[in-house]
Amino acid sequence: MSGFADRSVLRAVAADASVPFGQIVDTTLEAANAAKCDLAGEVLRTFGTLSLRVTGSSMLPSLWPGDLLLIHRQDFGQISTGDIVLFARQGRLFAHRVVSPAGKRGHQLLITQGDALLEPDPPISSAELLGRVSLVLRAGKWVALRAGLSFGGLLLATLVSRSALAVGLLFRLHSIRRRHREQEASCKS
Repeated sequence: MSGFADRSVLRAVAADASVPFGQIVDTTLEAANAAKCDLAGEVLRTFGTLSLRVTGSSMLPSLWPGDLLLIHRQDFGQISTGDIVLFARQGRLFAHRVVSPAGKRGHQLLITQGDALLEPDPPISSAELLGRVSLVLRAGKWVALRAGLSFGGLLLATLVSRSALAVGLLFRLHSIRRRHREQEASCKS
């Protein structure tokens, strides 16, 4: 759906139907998200590379909302503990860190977890795996990812996972820092 203007069309459909408007919007958004996941998978299978912008905070402090991820298609056997992988599940895309391999012989699985989350994700299968995040574009510079969190990063991730106030403060500091960098860049050019 391209925006709120499209809601008037859906509202008219909902007025004639017995289905509530909110349910129509939810169903439409689910279909759009599923299409995005399918498209991301197809681009990776066809071209081997995909760029996506981070929107969530589950990987703080490793990945920030607004970061641009460069993802490369990878076979399941090429993924290591500590890698950040992109996978699709229930019509959504996730970029989380691999914390351990799992599964039995002939049925490989990976256990992933967001750096700022308390619990690991349910195991992901090779069918859900789309690729590995290789680089992050942040503040105009490509940054290579570490295989794990530094001690300071681990402390920050622990704080973020337990405090919404800490998340808000980090976002505020990050936006101030980003604005400052943008102003410096505009002064130099």
